[in-house]
Amino acid sequence: MLKMAKLFIFSIFIFLFFCFSEVFSSDELEINADQFTYDKNNTRIYATGNVEVIDDLFKLSAEKVFLNNETNVISATDKVKIFDKKDGTILRANKIVADKTLDNAIIHENYLYIPTQVEGKKDKHIRIAAKKVERRDQYWEKLESGVFTACDICKNKKTNKYEQPLVQVKAKKIIHNKKDMTVKFYDSYLDLNGRSIFYIPYFSIPSPFVKRKAGFLAPSYKQNHYFGFSTDIPYYIPINKYNDLTIQPKFSQKRNPALFMEHRKNFKNGEIRTDFSGTIENQKVNSIKENKKRGHLRTESKFDISENTYLNLKLERATDRNYLNTYRYGHRDILESSIKLASHRKQNFYSLESYLIQDLRTNISKESKPKIFPRFKFDLNSQNFLNRINLNTNGEFVNLYRKKGVETKKFFINQNLLFPTILADGTELEIGTHLNAGFYNISKYENPDNGKFEYNKNRINAFPIFSAKLTKPYFKNSKDYLTIFEPNVLFIKSNKKAFNRSIPDENSISNFDLDYFDIFNVNRFSSNDRMDNQSRIDYGFKLKKKSKESEFVSEIAIGQSYHFKNHSYLQKNTGISRRFSDFVGNVLIRPVDSFTIKSTFSLDQEKLSLKNAYTDVTFNQNKNFLQISNIHSPPVLDDSGKTQIEGKNQYSFLYNQFISDFWSFTTSTTFDKKNEIKFNNISTKLKYEDECLGISFTWNRKYTHNAEDPTSNNFMVLFSLKEIMEGDI
Repeated sequence: MLKMAKLFIFSIFIFLFFCFSEVFSSDELEINADQFTYDKNNTRIYATGNVEVIDDLFKLSAEKVFLNNETNVISATDKVKIFDKKDGTILRANKIVADKTLDNAIIHENYLYIPTQVEGKKDKHIRIAAKKVERRDQYWEKLESGVFTACDICKNKKTNKYEQPLVQVKAKKIIHNKKDMTVKFYDSYLDLNGRSIFYIPYFSIPSPFVKRKAGFLAPSYKQNHYFGFSTDIPYYIPINKYNDLTIQPKFSQKRNPALFMEHRKNFKNGEIRTDFSGTIENQKVNSIKENKKRGHLRTESKFDISENTYLNLKLERATDRNYLNTYRYGHRDILESSIKLASHRKQNFYSLESYLIQDLRTNISKESKPKIFPRFKFDLNSQNFLNRINLNTNGEFVNLYRKKGVETKKFFINQNLLFPTILADGTELEIGTHLNAGFYNISKYENPDNGKFEYNKNRINAFPIFSAKLTKPYFKNSKDYLTIFEPNVLFIKSNKKAFNRSIPDENSISNFDLDYFDIFNVNRFSSNDRMDNQSRIDYGFKLKKKSKESEFVSEIAIGQSYHFKNHSYLQKNTGISRRFSDFVGNVLIRPVDSFTIKSTFSLDQEKLSLKNAYTDVTFNQNKNFLQISNIHSPPVLDDSGKTQIEGKNQYSFLYNQFISDFWSFTTSTTFDKKNEIKFNNISTKLKYEDECLGISFTWNRKYTHNAEDPTSNNFMVLFSLKEIMEGDI
């Protein structure tokens, strides 16, 4: 029995000895290995076989590791791998000699992976290889015969060997300074698919560990009629953590240089973004004189005052109309500057606003441009008030003034009481009462009702409206389909004084087009200055059929209005000028998930001919996208019946094809069968983009009346090296 006890204790001792011989601790370094050799004072430790050295900041693995505690030197050979816990880098090497912190080291046959995160894509790595690396004080590294690439290293299945990356930079010497976050390349070559194509004696890029670093962004090269050959070379400057600046000079063959600047600044509670551009013309073009200063300024900011309150500021100005279009800021006639303070509390909304308009049209005088200060709006809502009523009150106070033309001060309020209920048979009934009242002070206005010029008049416009809406959905549930039929009826009792022309309408109704989404609104005009003054009945239905087994959906909606009297002052093209309005409808057909047809249309109520139509046909499958759109509309007339805007029969075409994983092709065009200029724009882009390289070729033919930039071809090439010279291609 005693012998058995002794044998058991000896077995436990042997077990513990062999278990704990695999783990060795030395000055906060944990070492795991198959075998250890060390002196009696643990001064020198030699570990072999699946060695792991674990520190708070790194994890080192190798086949052989030697540690000298007297000199604090550690060396590792054979399949060396170091994982940096701080930045996530992975280092592979054949041999490394370093201090115990790895801050100072000599590394042979180095291969470094630096992880980077790309939004919306899987993680990727920057790769840096070198024959020898010298590291000093954690902040400085010298790489001899180094290679830098962001490309994936692919293996050839036929040869079972790794291929050269598509793009790489080879350099005799690379200095990585982690203090100023720069990587400097000396005697370098740009390699494309294994061939050196460009020699660069010296260049510098931001460190892969820094997210924001000063430097050049991807340039663009263009060719068109107005500029000739031109290039944009953006330079990015991070001023501080929350503040940056991009300077983008534009050099061209035919014109003086232009300067574009973008400044961004983030605050704890908001942000400011400012765009500025300017140039001095070197030639006389159309109405633009030689040596004329031209430019554009746009600044926009938003600040959160509190959880429910924000402040928006916007300023935009340009020297002339054509500058925006010629220098690619968009073709716009009106620029708006504004201040807006808004707040919301539960379902209530308040805003205080001010507007300053710059009208760039040459036929509009500066004196007639409106200024609005102040404009106060509110919208108050209470659902289930007294358990039965939905209560809404909205209104605004506006002070509009100008040097020449109508000036208006007004206070308008709408009071809406809605009584919704559901009857026993499922019919939804909503009774509503609406009180609309406006108080106006009007100056310098020619009254169209009597033809008199009224210098200063006070007016009150108040009228009630009664509404009753009925909706009764019907359901049919079969084995394969769900069908919903929903008729709608809306009755409106209004006041003929609602449409009051003695009050100026700053939001013109000439552009009004009746569609299905307007027809069941109590007031179908966008402005409180004009209210729908006719008692009427709106009626229509929705029919929807949906498959239970597939993506099939079909939907059609049709509606019409009957007015008890004709509108006196509306043009025929509004669709509601007669007793019976035009028919309006909406159609959706989706036989499969990848194919959709949508259309909103109106039909003349007498001839049943097509009047307005907005149609989209889309096909989307496997990232390939096709969209064909059509806008069909009649001319827009003014009060006298003259054509303000010509009618349209406009087609738009957009197609995007992914040729392969990296190549894509996009083309688009717009043309109008009724317009003098049939084509508005033709654009084609061929793009290549992988994890390390981006290049795009764009051809654009732009049709325009602009004398500075007439119909011409525009060709652009944009080249981007990822992690070296970023750019949106």
